[in-house]
Amino acid sequence: MEDGWKGAVNRSRATMRREGFAVSPVRAGPRLRGADPPDLLATSGARVVRVFVLLDPAVDAEETRQRITAAYRNGETRVFVRWPLRWRMLSNVDRWGLRGVSVTTW
Repeated sequence: MEDGWKGAVNRSRATMRREGFAVSPVRAGPRLRGADPPDLLATSGARVVRVFVLLDPAVDAEETRQRITAAYRNGETRVFVRWPLRWRMLSNVDRWGLRGVSVTTW
């Protein structure tokens, strides 16, 4: 089993593909309102999901809030975290006022 961020990205990508999405890394380009872009883009027809993959320290980080908020303004957003952190991430998303951001585990 792969460790670290790369392994988490690979598992998250595999989950999105099982759901029928074509998944690609986000290409370097303009930042979304000054924040770093999502880690992956998942598409299925006209549906586009901005995907974030978070390791433990990033769950509560202000930078994470900025990144997710910027992507949220541009459409559907999903966050992948380790299982024990799912409820904390859901709490953060709620506290940040980001209704409809999906949180799942990798």
